[in-house]
Amino acid sequence: MKSILFYFIFLFSITLVFSQQTKGEKLKEIITISGYVKYLKTYSYNEGNFIGDNLIHNRIKLKADFSPELSTVFEMRNRIFYGDITSNAFKFGEFLDKDAGQVDLSFNTLNTTPMVFNTIFDRAYLRYAAEKYQLTLGRQRINWGVNLAWSPNDLFNAYSLLDFDYQERAGVDALRFQYFTGDLSSIDLSIQPGKDLNQSIIGFLWKFNKWERDFQILAGNYYNDYVFGYGSEGTLFDKFGFKREVSYFIPKNRNRKSVTSMSTSIDYFFKNGIYINTSVLYNTNSENKNLQSDDLFQSIIGSISVKNLMPSKLSYFFQVSGPFNPALNGSLSAFYIKGIETLVIAPTITYELEQNWEIMLLTQSAYGKIGDDSKNIGAASFYFRLMRSF
Repeated sequence: MKSILFYFIFLFSITLVFSQQTKGEKLKEIITISGYVKYLKTYSYNEGNFIGDNLIHNRIKLKADFSPELSTVFEMRNRIFYGDITSNAFKFGEFLDKDAGQVDLSFNTLNTTPMVFNTIFDRAYLRYAAEKYQLTLGRQRINWGVNLAWSPNDLFNAYSLLDFDYQERAGVDALRFQYFTGDLSSIDLSIQPGKDLNQSIIGFLWKFNKWERDFQILAGNYYNDYVFGYGSEGTLFDKFGFKREVSYFIPKNRNRKSVTSMSTSIDYFFKNGIYINTSVLYNTNSENKNLQSDDLFQSIIGSISVKNLMPSKLSYFFQVSGPFNPALNGSLSAFYIKGIETLVIAPTITYELEQNWEIMLLTQSAYGKIGDDSKNIGAASFYFRLMRSF
């Protein structure tokens, strides 16, 4: 059943558009449309298996500004998959059609063995913004994290940098109220409702600036846990960026253990544009056991949550990036997952052909151990992406 909330927002937005039209305003002065089209070619090697896949990925962003205060946003992902994965994976279309939100805004236009065409609305919200407060209702991105690699404070939208082709990240069906108490301070109350409290996220975030540093304190309900968190962002020795996040999850069931997730990062920008970031994640919820699946990448990011950002108690991240010239950029990222002794290396090259056209070449290689016998395995994926923005 499609979302009643979604249709309410959609119909209310259309009504506002036409009511504005009757006042003599042109649609093009109210609505802005943008997006991109991408073609992604993938070759993957895993334990003797070599597969090739294709993805045509279109994103459409529609924003309507009815007044300086009131606006609405709809963003949809259209993806066409064809290749070995759609030919060999059992029920790939059904797996793709799953919507993680409280309402189902995903559907398959085409679901066959050689090809799957999926559409999902990952943004659909109304926003009212006054001078000191902002109210947002609907599917939206709520980003509370401050770190690049891992964000234990990001209760609503945990993600992995390995998922490089989804820059916008998933949205959640929520009600968000923000009150801005100053230029660098605010109060944020966000609610992602479920059937009951144990299927809901309710978070309170307070941001403020002190001693030339940005701080944030959070508290709330995270499904079956109570959560308290802290984050900070500033400089170290007046040269290096220094960020820290920690969240502490207290189970409502006393038979379960509490969980601490903490990340720290240091970064630095050189004058020539080179950027370096190094991060450490500590997570008591993870166990230092070898991965049990031959699919290394899926084992790392398949069941990601803010309580379990990596499958190990200690993980390390390093990235260096920068321009070779105004059109050519490169980066090298590496994850080391201690305890299960897994290494992921991802070099990337992007080239801007001309305005709004971009080519990207990326490789992700993983080396680790699986099973109780500590068998060494490796996996690699090679990507070519052509993107046109509009």
